[in-house]
Amino acid sequence: MVRNEADIIESFVRHATAFADKIYIVNHNSTDGTRKILDDLVQEGLSLDVEDYIGAEQAQSEIMTDLMQKAFAERYDFVLPLDADEFLLPDGAYDMKWCSKALFTVCTPDKIYQLPWVTYQTADEYVGKKFILAEDCYREEQPESLGKLLVGRLAFEKTHFFLSQGNHHALIKKDSGLQRLTALPLQGIHLAHFSWRSCEQAASKAAVGWLANVAKYSKQTNLANHWRHVFYNLLEGKMPVRPKLKQGHKAVIHSNCQNILLRYTVCSNKVNVLLRNVLLAAQQLANDYSEEKARIEQHKVSVILPYFGQRTPFKESFAAALQEEYPYVNMIVFSLAAKEEDTWVLNFLQQMTTDTEKEIIYLQEHGEELWKDIAASADGEFIQWIFPGDLVVKHRLQHMVTTLVRHENIDLILTNSQNHPVLQREKDKGNIVDLQLPDGFAIGDGNIYRDYLRKNNVLLSGGLSSPLFRRSQMERLSFFRLHIQKRHLSWQDIWQAVLKDVVIGAIPEPLVEMHSQL
Repeated sequence: MVRNEADIIESFVRHATAFADKIYIVNHNSTDGTRKILDDLVQEGLSLDVEDYIGAEQAQSEIMTDLMQKAFAERYDFVLPLDADEFLLPDGAYDMKWCSKALFTVCTPDKIYQLPWVTYQTADEYVGKKFILAEDCYREEQPESLGKLLVGRLAFEKTHFFLSQGNHHALIKKDSGLQRLTALPLQGIHLAHFSWRSCEQAASKAAVGWLANVAKYSKQTNLANHWRHVFYNLLEGKMPVRPKLKQGHKAVIHSNCQNILLRYTVCSNKVNVLLRNVLLAAQQLANDYSEEKARIEQHKVSVILPYFGQRTPFKESFAAALQEEYPYVNMIVFSLAAKEEDTWVLNFLQQMTTDTEKEIIYLQEHGEELWKDIAASADGEFIQWIFPGDLVVKHRLQHMVTTLVRHENIDLILTNSQNHPVLQREKDKGNIVDLQLPDGFAIGDGNIYRDYLRKNNVLLSGGLSSPLFRRSQMERLSFFRLHIQKRHLSWQDIWQAVLKDVVIGAIPEPLVEMHSQL
């Protein structure tokens, strides 16, 4: 789980690929370019699984436990839960091949192990100029009292433990409270922990980290005291000072562990990193507060997903929609394919909905009765259509609901789409355009967008699976009946109808991966 690690994230990933079959990373609202570097590493073909977490709180224990379970479900034997400033190294001058061999010679998947956690520092402030292990490095003689874990799949399957905040302990719940599982010590290897890299990095890390910690535990907590200390010093105008190593000496690192080149890290000496990151973290906390108030009000959303006869895109879109965690949703599914397809759709829905609490309504009528049932069943205050093939991004529906709830003059919300190769080709051809909103949000006249799309014969990248409509707009449009009942979709015609005489809210954040209009 990473946040604002642009100076070190590429070093971390490239080093970890020396011993890891796969790296799972959750990006927690980074505002410094970390996500862009991760995207570039994915495009390069490295074995990375990158997700985003958009909540304000420091939910590290929960997220890291989820990632561990995901890796074990994919049948990996060992999981090493790390932070981006931690590098697995062999003791002495051994190389990473020796390190990996030593691990798998000693370790078995039915055990939990503890790795020594050793504080490292670069000789000068580190700003991402080159691979961090290629810098002159110094280390403490002795490891910290706490260690980090290497956990085995069979050990997890036996006890179903979860990871503590900070990944220092494996815990299970007992009637008497939490029990810490015993971890066996490992020797010959250690984790190099670069907790201090520069003054700006340390200040930003502590300030943003403390705000996220407060969002989870309140300010009345003794967790993350290292961040609390720096935070309150910052309030008094005191920047953090590089801590002195108690028994420091030059680190001996094998040359094979050092000869890695960075491609995407931008060396930065910006002095506004702290202010920028803290202001954005504070904005997120305020936004989360507003969204939580809207959530408590329980505004219902009806999600409508038609089936046109192509099974794979329908299945993908339904599965993505099912992942949305906004609780006040009913999903309306109907078929415009041949009647013999009804049985397949019904069987598929029964298989997919056995483990969900969402209300799923399948309308089996055809013709006039179907459209009457759609209007009656889609009884939410807000309506979202999802067209087969489009993948909605989870955790985003609340954003749009809050916007419509707080702005009664807005009729619908438009967004952009996530990039993928096919979409990029269409953009290059001039067939698809993004909303251009440098300030992050705009309220505008839909007729202006309507005229632009018609004159230039283009479509918006977010498609019609990301907008959220007020129900009154769907009633005005007769729930798209005139445009889709024959299954010959004219996207330009639909956009012209949707945008006529409405006030729109426009969000540049990509809330869908759109395929249907391509």
